[in-house]
Amino acid sequence: MLLTIAGVISAIAIINAVYPAITRSTGALSSASSTVDERIRTNISIIHVVAELGATSTPSWVDTNSNSLFDFFIWVKNVGDSRIATVNETDVFFGQAGDISRIPFDDTGSVYPSWDFTIEDDTEWSIGTTVKVTVSFDDGCPSACTKPAGSYFVKVITPNGVTSQHYFGT
Repeated sequence: MLLTIAGVISAIAIINAVYPAITRSTGALSSASSTVDERIRTNISIIHVVAELGATSTPSWVDTNSNSLFDFFIWVKNVGDSRIATVNETDVFFGQAGDISRIPFDDTGSVYPSWDFTIEDDTEWSIGTTVKVTVSFDDGCPSACTKPAGSYFVKVITPNGVTSQHYFGT
């Protein structure tokens, strides 16, 4: 009888110790699975990049949008299976070899360099939608823009870590 009571008490103690750990593990696995699923379903592709340079043998600045800034335009398409809700939390890395830096998001037009975006033909960055990212530099424009012609690098990273990168020449 005493052994039976001791066995029941031991079993209850083991269940009380093990059950919360199993519950936490299940919650952690479920959360990790959801995060992985979201990342697998997210995908972007940089489809085109252009700078405000005239097409001559010696490229010169052409202010195509009349904002007195030197701009690069980057079109990024959502080619995944999920909507990207927070476009402004995307990271943009940009520059020439040896001078690549993270460009901060700024939709107020008060910080340079900075980037802003417009969603093309939609109201959100949904499946199949393209976002036009404008990277702006205040490099002495309009009198003497200092961005040199040459090769540039851009890398766009979504808030959940999915990336697309592109090298292009001006």
